[in-house]
Amino acid sequence: MKSIECVQCGLVSWPTSDVCRRCGAPLSREKPSVVKWFVVYCVLMALTYLALVVTGIVFLFADPSDLDMKAAEARTMSVVFMTMGLIFCAPFLFGIFLPQKSWAWIFGLVLICVGLTSACLLPICIPLLIFWIKPETKTYFGRYPRTPPPPPRPGSY
Repeated sequence: MKSIECVQCGLVSWPTSDVCRRCGAPLSREKPSVVKWFVVYCVLMALTYLALVVTGIVFLFADPSDLDMKAAEARTMSVVFMTMGLIFCAPFLFGIFLPQKSWAWIFGLVLICVGLTSACLLPICIPLLIFWIKPETKTYFGRYPRTPPPPPRPGSY
């Protein structure tokens, strides 16, 4: 049996341990299925924004008279499409390779919320969000619930 290293603090524990003795983080490494669906969501969104970049390139090199617009309008649209496509594509590409860290859960939550801004993506993002905020997913990313402080001793108010 192999020993298990804590994702949060790096302490090496026995394979039979359920939680880290130093920081209390769960040592379970089982990947929830929502993480796989999140990767699929990130790939689809990255491809969508790459398509927007390609559209911007088409507007840049297309004849403006074919598009029923002036050359300056076509250039402006191409710059806007390419800029917005690249700005939004980068985080979704990064989301595909999220590490198993506490901040990555928040980053994933933000990417899901970006999808919630589109009515077309609501049927995808709402179930993804519901499963993303479950304790199993939080635990996988190291966002385990903190134990509350002990209650005060009687008479010490």
